[in-house]
Amino acid sequence: MKAKLLFILFAAALLVSCKKDVKSGQPPQCDESDTPFKALFTNLSGNAGYQDVVTMDLETHAYTFEVAAPVSLCKVGYQSLPDFNSTPYEIEISDNAGNILYFGSHVFPSTATGYVAIGPIALQPGAAYTVKRIQTNWNGNIGNTIGRLVRFSNSQGALPIPFPITEGDLTITSSTFYVTGGPNNDFGIPFIDLVFE
Repeated sequence: MKAKLLFILFAAALLVSCKKDVKSGQPPQCDESDTPFKALFTNLSGNAGYQDVVTMDLETHAYTFEVAAPVSLCKVGYQSLPDFNSTPYEIEISDNAGNILYFGSHVFPSTATGYVAIGPIALQPGAAYTVKRIQTNWNGNIGNTIGRLVRFSNSQGALPIPFPITEGDLTITSSTFYVTGGPNNDFGIPFIDLVFE
């Protein structure tokens, strides 16, 4: 009787333990509080010679990236200029073959990074992807196309970012800024946050 009771208790404990390991239909988390991009941007801007600035008056701010493991891209984050938070920005994500995986027009807050849900979009290692923030509605003032970025400079001025730069499963391999001028390649990394599930 005692052995039977111990067996039942053991089986019940094992069953409860197994249930904790099984995802019970819960959707994957899409948490923007701690992303590889934010960590990369923060770590880079904290290094000597790097600056977190708002600049680059060109319509398109973009960077190319790779992932080290299969992930699903579920949100994109951006911050608009002050007094420009009712004007939409276009967000485009494409793969290295030129296929557009996402395109949308979104309004972002000016006081903090705001996020929009997309996809989810499956990203695979071994492929390159590009994310773009595009602002074509600059109301006759090209200064309305500037945005937040991290750049590298020394006493001689701004220098190209030494790519690639990796944080966790995210590697940024290049950046570009263009339209109404440029292209200005590898000048900095625009703050376009990527949130993975």
